[in-house]
Amino acid sequence: MPPAPPLRVLYCEGNTDGTIGGSYYSLLYLVEGLRATRYQPFVVFHREHALLPRFAQACPQVYVIPKAPPIQLLAQHSSLNRLHPVLTAPVLLLQRALNSVKFLTIVIRHARFLRTHAIALLHLNNSVTRTHDWMLAAWLTRTPCVVHERGINDRFPFLARFFAPRVSAVICISDAVRENLIKHRVAQGNLRVIPNGLDPTRIVPRRDAEEVRRALRIDERRRVIGLIGNIKEWKGQEIVIRALPAIAAKVPGVVCLFVGTASDSDRDYKNRLQDLIAQLRVEEYVIFTDYWENVADVLNLMEVSIHASTLPEPFGRVLLEAMAMKKPVVGSRSGAVPEIVEHGVTGFTFAPGNPSELASHVIQLLDHPTTARAFGEAGYARLLERFHITENVSQTLRLYGEILDTTGFRVGVNGGAEGTARG
Repeated sequence: MPPAPPLRVLYCEGNTDGTIGGSYYSLLYLVEGLRATRYQPFVVFHREHALLPRFAQACPQVYVIPKAPPIQLLAQHSSLNRLHPVLTAPVLLLQRALNSVKFLTIVIRHARFLRTHAIALLHLNNSVTRTHDWMLAAWLTRTPCVVHERGINDRFPFLARFFAPRVSAVICISDAVRENLIKHRVAQGNLRVIPNGLDPTRIVPRRDAEEVRRALRIDERRRVIGLIGNIKEWKGQEIVIRALPAIAAKVPGVVCLFVGTASDSDRDYKNRLQDLIAQLRVEEYVIFTDYWENVADVLNLMEVSIHASTLPEPFGRVLLEAMAMKKPVVGSRSGAVPEIVEHGVTGFTFAPGNPSELASHVIQLLDHPTTARAFGEAGYARLLERFHITENVSQTLRLYGEILDTTGFRVGVNGGAEGTARG
């Protein structure tokens, strides 16, 4: 009997600003984990990015489909903005109608894609608040749809509330994410908590520490701390900068790395950070590295890795990356961070937005390297026990099997298909 054909899973990354964040790496590690299974991943992005070559190695097909912006008639014709609201109302009504037609056109195109490529399951990588065009296309083609919820949101539009309870499953990356969806009555019965995972053997420096120091112009006598994350206000770079005067007063040779990119919409925030650095006179203690392809290179220099989000963190992949490098972490005590960081065991947590408490914990770890090393070892052990990528992939495949079993597929051990994919 010939082997069953692979079941095709289409993954869609909803990010449109081009910055590479945790969702990209989570998706990459998941599709790489499908290599030994009977699932065949297809991936769609809206913009090109630096990780495309790695996705191309893991997937037979990677597509970049630009997402067209909504039609803005008033913005396109600025003279219309000067009209009386009574006169602009018909323009806004026309704008809404045009965008509705455009949305349906995109949905039809997506539905054709799902049918043409015989997609057995659609996996949307970001949130129930995005990619509703794909959700509707899946509903029209009766394609099982899984949505990864990676955010802790306060507002959910109508389409999010409509589709969230109706998709096959919403994967929550932490208990904090699940509780938030339940709190806002967005979904409940189809929620599944599957924490993000990481393979620590993949978090390995590719460049010698001294080479990286030279590239960043860091003297060998200076002690390095840092925050890894895109330059966004809620990521808390400002809190770290405000903590630096106190840290530098106790540890004069310290230098803090800010590793991440600022999108066009975040340029003003980065400019404000530069102004704050000058105001606090901490220029000599700060280095912005921009995007760094292999974060292990810079983590290798750090004695302490900082997580400082001011809003509840849905997960915090950078915490796992630090734990994989056996680095102690100091993380903002909100969202999912307490699910990952054991206070006083693998690192410390502090009140969000509190630079003095953050400074105190960083100073304690820099002053007590033995404790810092013990925290790092404990963090590595916790990663192996609870957050290894194999467990993440295993739970995801188990969910796929449950969903496809209920829709007429028979999925065997390790995701092997015992039936045939839909044509």
